[in-house]
Amino acid sequence: MKIGVVGLGKLGLPLAVLFSKHFTVYGVDVSERRVEQILKREEFFESQVNNYLEKHGNNLIVSADYSSITDCDVVFIITQTPSLPSGKFDLQYAESALKKLHKENSNCLAVISSTINIGDMDKLRKIHKRTAYNPEFIKQGSIINDFLNPKFVLIGAYAREDGGQVANIWKKFHDKPIWVVRPAEAEIIKLGLNVSYTLGITFANMIGELCEKFGVDSNNVLDVIYQDRRNYKVGLGFGGPCFPRDVNCFKHTCIKHSVGSGHRLANLLNGLNNYTVERYYRMLTYYGKKKIGILGLAYKPNVPYLDESQPLKIAKRLLVDGYEVFVYDELAEENARKELTGNINFCSSVEECVEKSDVIFVGTSNFKDVKSRGKVVLNP
Repeated sequence: MKIGVVGLGKLGLPLAVLFSKHFTVYGVDVSERRVEQILKREEFFESQVNNYLEKHGNNLIVSADYSSITDCDVVFIITQTPSLPSGKFDLQYAESALKKLHKENSNCLAVISSTINIGDMDKLRKIHKRTAYNPEFIKQGSIINDFLNPKFVLIGAYAREDGGQVANIWKKFHDKPIWVVRPAEAEIIKLGLNVSYTLGITFANMIGELCEKFGVDSNNVLDVIYQDRRNYKVGLGFGGPCFPRDVNCFKHTCIKHSVGSGHRLANLLNGLNNYTVERYYRMLTYYGKKKIGILGLAYKPNVPYLDESQPLKIAKRLLVDGYEVFVYDELAEENARKELTGNINFCSSVEECVEKSDVIFVGTSNFKDVKSRGKVVLNP
């Protein structure tokens, strides 16, 4: 198999020299100076690049001419995507590279490895149909080592065989998990993971600030916290007798002890939690129907408790705004009757609630398999 790599910069050159261990690689860079540096085997800062060039450089053919990749089966594009003033990534260099590639080799599989915006793969596919996304998760200074030892490989592919072709390349280098998903999913995963890391950094620094105020070791605190990291699924916000109270207590503590990052984060969490209620309220009322059904009023499945329950908050908001609300939650009904007033109807079964409602909201996950009878169902 012949592999091409377009863009031989800080990331592209390590990728090209790595591939040259097992494949014949054709590297292209628009900078003739960069090509000359590689041909002369100048000293490169990135760890292991010079070692790989010395050992496998005979398998790497570099040029500033795109005609050199005419016969490649797979071509990786790893050009820069600088940030625009808006914050979006500038796609012009990747687009230009893909257009030049398509002109020389319209049948190859083009693999975009640059960091791109969510939705960009659909744009790029209009230039070159056989396109996949294979973003990298690496750090400057250990790029080749990170390529060889990833937690997983992520591939966004429109066609299963294209995803498999990229996966087979990486299987030459390691046995780590390989996830082949839709391109849009891969775009969200790449960007979402990096955002989650920034959340982790922010949280650690906030705990550090709090620990300073109380004279305790933040490393000890964080080491224990990290023993219980939960992987939540999409749904409603947090409620119940613990989380809301704890966030507010945390906020009060941080205000009292001047932990600026702490009370700001608590405000953000509460704001986002309230936004979740508002978001689902807007979705329910979008259809212009006046009869709304809610299946599950408790703050979580299979309990009677309504502490800071978001389904309950949604029901109250609907009643205040003049909607007729039908609810079913056998366990929570007794407590809910004390909370809900107005045009509220407590149903005796799921079927009754569904039948009498025009739009149905699944408040707790134990009702997620409800049979809707063709009606609109919102199932967070």
